Amino acid sequence: MPLRILFILAAVLNAAQHAHAELREFVEEYCFQCHDSASHKAGLDLEALPFALVDKKNALTWESIFDRVANHEMPPKSKRQPTDNQRDTFLNRLKPTLRNASLSRQAVDGRGPSRRMTRTEYETTVNDLLHIRTDLRSFFPDDAVTSGFDKVGEGLTLSAAHFTAYQNAAEKALSLAIERGNVINEDEDGAAIFNRAKDTYTVWGGWLEGNAMILPSRLLYPNRSLYTTPAQRSGRYRVTLTAQARNNNGRPMPVAVGIHDFRAPKPGDAPDTQAWFDVTEDQPRTVTTELELDARQQVHIFGPTLENGLKINRMKQNGETWTGRVLILTRLKIEGPLRADGSLDDGPGAAYKTLFDELEAQPLSKITGMPAIRGKPDPLLPVSTAPKEDAARLLKRFISQAIPRPVTDDLLGDFITLTHRAIDNGVPFHRAMLDGYKAILCSPHFFVLTEPPGPLDNHAIARRLSHFIWNTAPDDALVKAAATGKLTTPEGRAAELERLLNDPRSKRFEQTFVDQWLDLKNINATTPDGVLYAEIPPVMTLSAEQETRRFFHDLLAENRSTLECIQSDWTYVNEWLASLYNLPEVQGYELRKVPVTLESRRGGLLTQASVLKVTADGAKTSPILRGKWVNERILGIVPPDPPDDIPKIEPDIRGTTTIREQLARHRDTPACMSCHSIIDPPGFALETFDVIGGWRDFYRMPKFTGSFVTLTRFNNRRVHRGPAVEPGYTMPDGRAFADITEYKALLLNDKERIVSALASKLLTYATGAPIQFADREDIPAIVTEASKDNFGLRTLLHAIIQSRPFLQK
Repeated sequence: MPLRILFILAAVLNAAQHAHAELREFVEEYCFQCHDSASHKAGLDLEALPFALVDKKNALTWESIFDRVANHEMPPKSKRQPTDNQRDTFLNRLKPTLRNASLSRQAVDGRGPSRRMTRTEYETTVNDLLHIRTDLRSFFPDDAVTSGFDKVGEGLTLSAAHFTAYQNAAEKALSLAIERGNVINEDEDGAAIFNRAKDTYTVWGGWLEGNAMILPSRLLYPNRSLYTTPAQRSGRYRVTLTAQARNNNGRPMPVAVGIHDFRAPKPGDAPDTQAWFDVTEDQPRTVTTELELDARQQVHIFGPTLENGLKINRMKQNGETWTGRVLILTRLKIEGPLRADGSLDDGPGAAYKTLFDELEAQPLSKITGMPAIRGKPDPLLPVSTAPKEDAARLLKRFISQAIPRPVTDDLLGDFITLTHRAIDNGVPFHRAMLDGYKAILCSPHFFVLTEPPGPLDNHAIARRLSHFIWNTAPDDALVKAAATGKLTTPEGRAAELERLLNDPRSKRFEQTFVDQWLDLKNINATTPDGVLYAEIPPVMTLSAEQETRRFFHDLLAENRSTLECIQSDWTYVNEWLASLYNLPEVQGYELRKVPVTLESRRGGLLTQASVLKVTADGAKTSPILRGKWVNERILGIVPPDPPDDIPKIEPDIRGTTTIREQLARHRDTPACMSCHSIIDPPGFALETFDVIGGWRDFYRMPKFTGSFVTLTRFNNRRVHRGPAVEPGYTMPDGRAFADITEYKALLLNDKERIVSALASKLLTYATGAPIQFADREDIPAIVTEASKDNFGLRTLLHAIIQSRPFLQK
């Protein structure tokens, strides 16, 4: 251990012992009444607790004590309280001791352990390296979530299952990288599409008008639907279609584009929708989108608002003519896989050249001297007239791209020796090379992000920036910036961050951060109860998800204030969300930006349908679950778990009639009071929103109650009216609020707290380590920097990448 670190540890130990003597008097007077060796409530015995802050577990206990005292949670309000001076003296003495101890641990161990890539990062990094697009993450077990994110090193363990997954994923990726041909480049008019399955389309009501295919129904998914040719190779595919609506009462009609996998079709009439477009009656519309397809998957085109295929089929059998809405399809084009520049990958492109440069490719039958098997492909594979020399050259080039930091000659030599040995043993050149590349992709040198404690070097900063914004290894420009010293300056780091954010790959950050921060990855974990919420169609969930993603994108792209996460005067809606939110009517499934007022009770994230859905179970809501979610995700407060000896429902609350009464009785237990004073306010602020995010003044009931309510925005559906929802509550400091609008206004009285919470989340995600006590003084500095630009989200990211925690292991 370096002498400097030994001196630091010695100083911390000495300071800690001196501080302990001064702190013990406060602890004995105000904490022993609940946490001495006799009572030790919640398993905490302060009489026996040492003051050994070098030990991480011990330090975390003292940090928890600090936070509970600072937040006036301890001592409980029912116990004798210290004076303000006594509390401040205790905190002011403990705080620097805890910070110095935390800094000393960081000097020895860093802010967290070295971590492996997440399964998403591994997939993205390999795909980018090999210029392919394919699913690799499904080979791996789910990554553990720690401190809210799957990037935190403490949770990213390695097991035998992972090493098997690396082998399988690398083999699949390399095989795809050397494939050629098998492209799709189909451009058909409606007549060609119809005639491919004329009998099927006719049975389900379809017909031809010139070169236009007329679809009155959704057909019968998944067995009878409008699919494109299955993809033969994994990759990105471009879909272009031209369509028009008819007999839709002048309203736009949605055309949905989904991905169908015959190996795992969705149940019933629920295809995997990826996007939709509105078409009108007045003229055809041509739209283009791109989708990631795995081999054997197909693009699925359908009209979500068209009639059920079975109904149209019965009408045909009865000789009846359909005169309702129809979709007119005049063109469908699909191209892929695509190269990065959007051209068709129909030859030895970037993927092949990454592995084999300009080496000639020959049929496998010629390489082996054995005739090709009839009906089986005879793939083109690389050959070399100087296999060992080419192997050394290609491996050296590949490893410099795969591991974007200086690589030792010994490490390179290991992979070259492995490959040369295979060649000497008669293994064909292409197989020996693929095994060498596979060894690199399965090496910890590739998938483990290793950094020594202390300040990061330029290459480590490049990796951290790239994995933060792109979920992948640094590109050539970022590697060059590291090598030339550009990343040593704030201006250089800022310029690179802007470049990364302006690249389409920054959508990966938007996707994965929002998925985890707001739990959007769980948006489909529940479905609104089919009896209580029968008016809610599947399209509502995708609409809600898109609203939140578009909202966050605009915050970042336009550098809008992060305070708009609490309250904004705009959001994104389509006709379904506008009805759910009781906003002015809009037409169509495509989302558009609309203004919202305070009177609408909308604006910001808390009242978006996606957030309200992921915090409910589909049938009922819980103020405790929602309150805990808001505290953890938005306010940066992690309430402690309830003590083991406190059941969810106490015996003395039986007979109560409302959730508010139940919790009021629950809070009568002293062990529950301090936590519920924090959890309950946001939970009750959101209690006037149902499981999908609609406003409610009453609870819905599954059976007749003597009273109905008519939902005028949802075809006048009637629902059974239950007890009234009690709005309003009080903040932990006693301030009252009447509804969600007043609650959000109270939150905005402490702007720095809101921005600090988001900054902490972003810093945890960016560094793969949770916020530690030593980092707490860095957060205000980040927030202060962001405040110079109205707390803009983009400005906040810039402040984060210039901060001490980001630039240190």
